[in-house]
Amino acid sequence: MSQFRAFALAAAIALGASACAPRAGESAGAEHASAEAGGEHPGKAVYDQWCASCHDNGGQSGAPSFEALRTLPRATVKYALELGYMKIQAKDVPKDELAQLVSWLPKDEGSVDSWINAARCPVKVREVKLNDDQPRASTTFGVTGDANRAQTAEDAGLSRDQMKDLEVAWVAAFPQTPTMRSQPVIVGDTIFIAATDAGRLYALDTNSGCVKWHYVSDMTLRSSLTFAEATDKSPAAILMGDAAGFVHAVDARNGRKLWQSEARLNDLNRITGAPVVHDGKVFTPVSAIEVNYAGQDDYECCKGQGAIITFDLATGKKLWTGTTMDPAQPVRLGRTGTQQWGPSGAIIWSTPTIDAKRNVIYAGTGENTSWPATDTSDAIIAYDMDTGEKRWVFQATKADIWNYACGRRSANCDWPGEYHSPDHDFGATSMLIKRNDGSELVVAGQKSGVVWGLNPDNGALVWSNKVGRGSANGGVHWGMAYDGTRVFVPNNDPNRPGAPGENPAWGPGIHALNAMTGEIEWSYKNTLADCGQDAPVAKAYTPSAEWKIQRVSAPVLPPPPRVTPAPVVPRPPAAAAVAAGAPPAAPAAGAAAPVAAAAAPAAPPVRPQVCRLGMSPAPLLVDGALVTGTTQGMLRIFDAATGEVLFQYMTNRDFPGTVNGVEGHGGGLDSAPYVAGDGTLFVQSGYARFGEPPGNVLIAFRPKKG
Repeated sequence: MSQFRAFALAAAIALGASACAPRAGESAGAEHASAEAGGEHPGKAVYDQWCASCHDNGGQSGAPSFEALRTLPRATVKYALELGYMKIQAKDVPKDELAQLVSWLPKDEGSVDSWINAARCPVKVREVKLNDDQPRASTTFGVTGDANRAQTAEDAGLSRDQMKDLEVAWVAAFPQTPTMRSQPVIVGDTIFIAATDAGRLYALDTNSGCVKWHYVSDMTLRSSLTFAEATDKSPAAILMGDAAGFVHAVDARNGRKLWQSEARLNDLNRITGAPVVHDGKVFTPVSAIEVNYAGQDDYECCKGQGAIITFDLATGKKLWTGTTMDPAQPVRLGRTGTQQWGPSGAIIWSTPTIDAKRNVIYAGTGENTSWPATDTSDAIIAYDMDTGEKRWVFQATKADIWNYACGRRSANCDWPGEYHSPDHDFGATSMLIKRNDGSELVVAGQKSGVVWGLNPDNGALVWSNKVGRGSANGGVHWGMAYDGTRVFVPNNDPNRPGAPGENPAWGPGIHALNAMTGEIEWSYKNTLADCGQDAPVAKAYTPSAEWKIQRVSAPVLPPPPRVTPAPVVPRPPAAAAVAAGAPPAAPAAGAAAPVAAAAAPAAPPVRPQVCRLGMSPAPLLVDGALVTGTTQGMLRIFDAATGEVLFQYMTNRDFPGTVNGVEGHGGGLDSAPYVAGDGTLFVQSGYARFGEPPGNVLIAFRPKKG
């Protein structure tokens, strides 16, 4: 898809291809010469030659800053360069220089686990309580299998009124983890949370943040978490996917590995969406990084495809594989003489949605990555949960063929016939909702900015509404939420003025849609105040009648690409660089009165910054309070019925005095960074990808005392 790309792609493990093209001989100058005493380590010269032109300009290139790269584990950097996203870009770097780079770039300040013993829970609170009387506050990415992302006051231990007046109770920070991408789950007084970059899974006490147990993965972790109830064959488990395409099942009581199974069709597959559980089966979505490899003219593009791979919960044994298309075949020679394959792509980035009544599981797909196009790309597919057979397919956008070559229209994006490259994936998890009249809908949000309401029996279109401009990195990203009446749709459109005649409601923000009609009931557009600048804080409003709904028919055929094919010329050496992040923005003071806010610590020196107003993360409902966030780090809570702002807090700041003694700082909010339980709203801050500010903290908010 490249839902998760900044110009090109973001790395599955915090490293990846960048859109800029560093060349041998380019130097970053002396900006980070002091990173190694005297700047004498040979790895610094390798960085300056191959990497600096992207990573010393992260705000413009979309690559993570040099400082963010320094926080990564050495094993993560090594994996990315040798096997992961950066393998194709690093192929021209001599092996001895790669070794020098890996030796020098990460700080590796002591063991990633050195803080754990001091933060261990006392024996009397170390037990993970999983008995039936413990609330299951949130058990998967969608909170529940229908992915409505809604919690009751009883589930969360928080009421709407309490959400108006929150304060920071405690903050924990995680070393070598600049991106907090994995949504936690909460059972009773335990929050299970992954530090994905470091390959760690923790069970923390919700009251204090102390550590009950931790699990060490042999690979960087990637997906959000799912809690699986105990059965007569297996104990309660935490499930997650990693950056190499394996599913891990861990005993929720003690962190012991139960099984680890391969969920990939080839070695370029990854797991981005969370595995989900129903009736003793684990349904795992399969994504991939092949779009990045296609940027090289000599790469045989493309063979990969998306799939749902299903495992037995008790044993990890593979049960069935439901692919999005037939295997790729040789189709033609490209204009450079390289064999091209197809069809390919339609990978599954999002967490699947369970429909127990119909015995199906819904999955959204991305674009095709090579010609010919299929009817399963940019689509919602209903799979039979027993067999993996497709019950129905709804395609929203046709002939969407995109890969990393398409930015230049080079050899691996030069196809015969009609095709287009908008990259309009379904990266967001679909919802199965029950409406006020008792009918049900599958609601799907797309990067095109269109929200689709579908009949769950056959995939027929019931209503649609284009609520954003849409783009390869705009529109609806990770998910939506539903309160029984309204569908809440975040929009990650860029913050730029609208075109003449364009819907004024479009732009970065959030919309509340009537579930019966799809019409907008209220909208909120972010402003420069979200970046701490001197600008008024916005208020929700109701669009005029003409802009409440813009219906779209499916499948959409976008206009053809306007890019002139690149000539076949020798290319400069590829970059041994890393993808996706930016220097953290200066901390803002929080909210303006009368909205509640916590006092900000002293601000660090201000750096040049790119203000990012998009709402990429999936929202969360807690007893009628709508929790949202921006990619710049602003946490904002609305009254779901009216759009009134109840609370806001800038998380993009330093957090001295963390409960576990690890240096902590917040950054951007992305993916699914919030979950509530045991009377606490937990917010993860930091996302070192797509030019967003890195961070490494879990912030626990509770109602103010007194």
